[in-house]
Amino acid sequence: MKTKVLLSFPLCLLVITVGCCVDIGGCWEKEKYERTEHLSAPVPAEGILDIETDVGSVNVIGADVTDCNVTATICAKAFTEKEAKELAEQVKLKLEPAGKILTVRVEKPLSRRCKRSISIDFEVTVPKQTGLQLESDVGKIRISDIAGRIEAKTDVGEITCREISGDIDLKTDVGEVEVVYSKTAPAARDVVISTDVGGIDFTAPPDFSAAVDIATDVGAIKTDKPIALMGEISKNRLKGTIGNGEGKLRLTTDVGSIKIR
Repeated sequence: MKTKVLLSFPLCLLVITVGCCVDIGGCWEKEKYERTEHLSAPVPAEGILDIETDVGSVNVIGADVTDCNVTATICAKAFTEKEAKELAEQVKLKLEPAGKILTVRVEKPLSRRCKRSISIDFEVTVPKQTGLQLESDVGKIRISDIAGRIEAKTDVGEITCREISGDIDLKTDVGEVEVVYSKTAPAARDVVISTDVGGIDFTAPPDFSAAVDIATDVGAIKTDKPIALMGEISKNRLKGTIGNGEGKLRLTTDVGSIKIR
């Protein structure tokens, strides 16, 4: 019996390693090549910026500007530096306007070869009133000084929003979420935040007013804001109102604690 176990172990390890390469497609890269690309375009009044990336972070900052300015860092990895450079140079980026929506288009080379991968990190400056639609499969999303509506989603990665003023809808499968509203934000805001695995830290506007629905399957709920509770009280779920209940606050996580400040 011992002999069988010893003989089968290397084979099992080989199967797992090969499976990693087939599924992920980016294992064993030896060299990398980076290049930077800059894009700029005007943002219409009450415009929306739309960015979607497979792997990479997205950092958006609101400022007193009229244009959207994008700096994209493209990182390609391959077995050789030459292959990595060729891969990075095939990535094409465009800023495409369509009505009020300004979209960052990404075109990547089609390849099923192993030992290759591409990630793109975005650093963006937009007018403060711009709305955002951001999505990354793997990567952090960071937002600051935005007054427009924010929709952000990442499968794996943290989402951080600071000094914001508008309604938000945030979702991450695995990652922490931190939100800090501006002290001058309106009292009535619609806030929806959900994560499967990760905690939520929410700082409300000073005079926040909302109907509240907060739940976690595994984790604690703590609040510095007085909540007028409705229905049965549970350590894993709170329902009620803050202030006059004008807006909406829905915070949910399967595994993680929730903090309201």
